[in-house]
Amino acid sequence: MKLGLKIFVAVFLISLASFSWLIYYSTTSAKLQAIPLQAAKGKLLFQKKACIECHTVFGNGGYSGGDLTKVYGNLGKAGLRDYLTQPPILQGAKQKRHDQLTLEDADDLIEYLAFVFSIDTNNWPPQPIYNRNGQAR
Repeated sequence: MKLGLKIFVAVFLISLASFSWLIYYSTTSAKLQAIPLQAAKGKLLFQKKACIECHTVFGNGGYSGGDLTKVYGNLGKAGLRDYLTQPPILQGAKQKRHDQLTLEDADDLIEYLAFVFSIDTNNWPPQPIYNRNGQAR
């Protein structure tokens, strides 16, 4: 076997082994956390109500309702409960309100949003960069 071919095979095998180890480590890492039962109920409600059609979570979903990835950190439990049980008129609408939830459903959804907030997103979503005039670039 020629030297060039041996080097290619060696590099290929090392790359394959490294990639396999990386996949194994990322899927079995202790960093994965189980979703609590109440948060799982909130996730099912999130799916049932099709919240993803208007809202974004981890960069996926609609953009008309805003990103919910860090909403728990911004509004807190009490603020979210008020919003979900006594929804205000939606921005840009004259009379349309967000769906009103029962207190139990609101608490389940809040637990789901708290779980989403607890996940390390490496500073996602990115914040806009503003110029001297205060305009986003």
